[in-house]
Amino acid sequence: MSETRIILAREFLERVRSRSFVLSTLLIPLFTSSIFIIPAMLDGGGGGERRLALVDEAPAGVGDYVVQALSRPPAPEDDDAITYRIERVPGPFASAREALNRRVLAEEIDGYVYLPPDVVESNRITFRARNISNFTVERDIRRAASEAVQVARLRRQGLEVAQVATMLRPVEVGTARVTERGEDAGSAESTFFLAYIVGFLVYFLTFLYGVNVMRSVLEEKTNRIVEVIVSSVRPTSLMLGKILGVAAVALLQVSIWAVLAMAVGSRSEVLAKRVGLPPEALEIHVDPWVIAASVGFFLLGFFLYAALFAAVGAAVNSEQEAQQYQTVVFLPLIASMLFLGPVINDPLGRTATVLGMVPFTAPITMPMRMAAAAVPGVQVAGSLAALAAAMLLVAWLAGKIYRVGILSTGKKPTLRELGRWLRAA
Repeated sequence: MSETRIILAREFLERVRSRSFVLSTLLIPLFTSSIFIIPAMLDGGGGGERRLALVDEAPAGVGDYVVQALSRPPAPEDDDAITYRIERVPGPFASAREALNRRVLAEEIDGYVYLPPDVVESNRITFRARNISNFTVERDIRRAASEAVQVARLRRQGLEVAQVATMLRPVEVGTARVTERGEDAGSAESTFFLAYIVGFLVYFLTFLYGVNVMRSVLEEKTNRIVEVIVSSVRPTSLMLGKILGVAAVALLQVSIWAVLAMAVGSRSEVLAKRVGLPPEALEIHVDPWVIAASVGFFLLGFFLYAALFAAVGAAVNSEQEAQQYQTVVFLPLIASMLFLGPVINDPLGRTATVLGMVPFTAPITMPMRMAAAAVPGVQVAGSLAALAAAMLLVAWLAGKIYRVGILSTGKKPTLRELGRWLRAA
């Protein structure tokens, strides 16, 4: 064990002190958050004033209601709201259309809206602008015109708008998961984000650091450094020390990201507002046992794949050969991400349950299931046991390949030669 501790400390310190570790620890969460936050901060969510012309040939009252709806002041807390300045233009639309197009091109107005005489029956209006990719503007215009037409239809039927609005008021749904410990408050959005983040984090770290193990082994082998190392360290201790050292680096990085996430979570209301989500979408509640089980799945899954990657690095002689094998090794984790939708949407369904019990897909699938629903403890324990057994078996086989392959050079070994290595080691 002293040899393993020495290798572990060397691998850990070498990576933690590297510039790439510091940069990735800071830049990865910064880049991820910037995808959502920076566009909203730079563009203000597309807010500001829009100058629109309105050609009103609709029945009496429809155009007035559209102007009134678009001119409503935004909510005080909505800093990114769009305000509208409406200019009424006399019709008919056919004669005014060319002039309106020229004004749009000259940037005198941002666009124009035409309400035809049969808008109540046809349910169609016309909107023209330089930029029609702003979904908020189109949504506001559609909502204002829809309300105006609905009001006109209700009045034709002799109904009061306020009474109908009261009768049609939507129902608010309070969501919570039912667990053995009681009701766990949270929204569908927060559940989705938590499950997605957990699954992607395990996938990313397993891939990143698993490949690091393979490249470290391959580099020492091609540079012939390993021939000096194995003269004083057993190959099995060398492989185990590398895997444990890299795993410690991954845990340290995740711990730093967790602290940063908790700091950001303290400002969840502001963040949700910036990205256009309801405040409860980022109110994430996680049971301590879920965190502990997720860490267990990550560690066992990492050891499983790191052992495979170490065996690949010992068996091949170049990066090109390693890429061929690493794709095959990583296919189960890729399959786990391909089934992300079914797993999150139905975490207790058959597909999610099967993927959660297969050792090679469980490291990603089971943490996502536990984040999205109350998974029975029997399934969690069974999945962990199966993953631990698979990890021990793979580590034993990988150790055999590692002991022989680490000192083998020349052509790429065939499957038959790998079989001989397993029998000889």
